[in-house]
Amino acid sequence: MEIVNEYNRVTEQRIFTKSEIYTNHRCVENEQVVETHKAIVNDAGSPIAIVGKNYNLVQNADIMPQFHEVILASNLDRTGMTKKISQSHRGAKTIVTYTFPAHEIEIAPGDSVQLRIMVLNSYDGTWKFMSMVGAVRLACMNGQVIADAFSEYSAKHTRSLDIDMAVAKLETALEVYTKNAELWKKFPKSPITNAQATVIFQKIAGKSDRLEVLLEETFIKYVDEMGKNVWALFNTLTDWSSHAKFKNEANKVATVYNREAKVRKVLPFLKEMALAA
Repeated sequence: MEIVNEYNRVTEQRIFTKSEIYTNHRCVENEQVVETHKAIVNDAGSPIAIVGKNYNLVQNADIMPQFHEVILASNLDRTGMTKKISQSHRGAKTIVTYTFPAHEIEIAPGDSVQLRIMVLNSYDGTWKFMSMVGAVRLACMNGQVIADAFSEYSAKHTRSLDIDMAVAKLETALEVYTKNAELWKKFPKSPITNAQATVIFQKIAGKSDRLEVLLEETFIKYVDEMGKNVWALFNTLTDWSSHAKFKNEANKVATVYNREAKVRKVLPFLKEMALAA
């Protein structure tokens, strides 16, 4: 059963500006309330976000246990299920990751993935509350991302979930995961050229030559392990999103999410390569 105390609560506080004015030849400190914004403060008393006055604060301690109830009400096999709570930006962003060993699928001999569901919430307005389905490759713990609108549940910042809708979405998560795993089984059997891989790396790297070089070097490692195919290309991308060096380890969870969003955008190209092989 979910324990609400797993999640620290935050509070809203008014913001003040201070200025000095001179009157009667004296310097007087003037303090005014900022009417347009408010601060979100953690349990240690430190501000973690500045948001608009109309921002609706939804506590992790209120919403995350509700989603846990959704998981318990779903048809997912929870045998061996694990849960990990990760935060970044001093607690402004939270991701809860559930992994389901009972839903393990072999992509190639000795190379398997397990179902993964991530639940996200933020206090700085960057993320609405949402859940996303994906997988984790056991050999290297790369997070395998899935691009499918039906794999996501999202909600406005309200204090209560539409439980029935969330359960319905979660029921489709297993179907989406299985469908994508069937596609991934084609990846090791789908050869590609260096030129095809480079096109994908350039889409991910944008103007960063350094990142493109990193991806090319990582690809060589996976080609040695798997052969020059779409599976090696896919794992090159998820290796980067999951493990590549982070400028700020404290904000790692948010960086991984942002990287995975980039990988998600190129998945249609990988699918096209696999189906064309």
